[in-house]
Amino acid sequence: MKFIQKSKDFHQKYPNLLIAIFFISGFLFDVATLGQVDEFGNFLGHTIYLSLLILSYVYLEKEYKKSWLQKFSEYQRDIFHFLAGGLLSGFAIFFFKSSSLSSSGIFIVIVLLILLANESPLFQARGSLIKLTLVQFCISAYFIIYIPVLIGFIGSFIFFLTITLAAITLPILLQRLKHPATNESKIISAAMSVFLIIGYFTNILPPVPLSVKEIGVYHKIVKLENSYNLYSESSFTNFFGFSDTSFKAQPGDSVYVFARVFAPKGLSEKLYIQWEKWDKIWKISDRIPLSIQGGNTWGYRAYAYKKNYTNGFWRAKVMSSDNREIGRVDFSISSVPEKKREWTIDVKD
Repeated sequence: MKFIQKSKDFHQKYPNLLIAIFFISGFLFDVATLGQVDEFGNFLGHTIYLSLLILSYVYLEKEYKKSWLQKFSEYQRDIFHFLAGGLLSGFAIFFFKSSSLSSSGIFIVIVLLILLANESPLFQARGSLIKLTLVQFCISAYFIIYIPVLIGFIGSFIFFLTITLAAITLPILLQRLKHPATNESKIISAAMSVFLIIGYFTNILPPVPLSVKEIGVYHKIVKLENSYNLYSESSFTNFFGFSDTSFKAQPGDSVYVFARVFAPKGLSEKLYIQWEKWDKIWKISDRIPLSIQGGNTWGYRAYAYKKNYTNGFWRAKVMSSDNREIGRVDFSISSVPEKKREWTIDVKD
């Protein structure tokens, strides 16, 4: 009993500190345990959480006559934000894994700000409209992440199908229940759709469920039966696992880019390695197609190489079929005289 009383006293004295502790602990727990986007446990858990979140919102302002339900209603707001926080932290991790921060950083920041705001007592005290927006965002993120996993394809058609389903789900449900926020839901879902479509065409929306787990630049790649040998010049940076991002090109050298791309089970997709060179602006030099098949937990291995290049700053971007960036590596190329070199060989199984 003393422990319970001390806990209550601590909660009353430091409410914001406890919120921060639980938020950070929960987020770190998700980072450690969430796994891949195509794991059934994640899909089931997020489906249950989303269903309960919608249910919680629908009955958020309901007045109960029975005493035990009245007691429950005191915690309804906390339950709502707990469910929203659980969804947002998982979605934030999936978006982060699929993002190239240089292109999708803005969207990741927005998701994290929503996640942080959800934990704020000031935000939680806001009215129904804020909560409705939160529910709509969670529904949209859920469909964006899981519909490609279930269908096995990504692309513009799948994206617009996803946005359409996400936009009509909540308004139809609220209308059938004759909920007073039905009209507001239609406006918010339309605004959310516009926001996500803008994010899609400006490439700030990460290409979930794809993600680049590894990418690097090398002097040579040898494909063996079950592995790849990646050759880079021995240097101080190689000791720390970096590739040839300062590429010293001797006569006859080709520039190789190796990437390990995760795709969910059953998803087939054509990707591209896009070579770009800086010449006052980034100019596309080559675009090499790669066909991948999902299902490998460690990621599908692929590489491309380039024989014709000039000195300067380069980058190689892994692009989805709908032209969204999944990952990139930046590097420089400089010509050097021919001389003997020592190689560091990185074996990728």
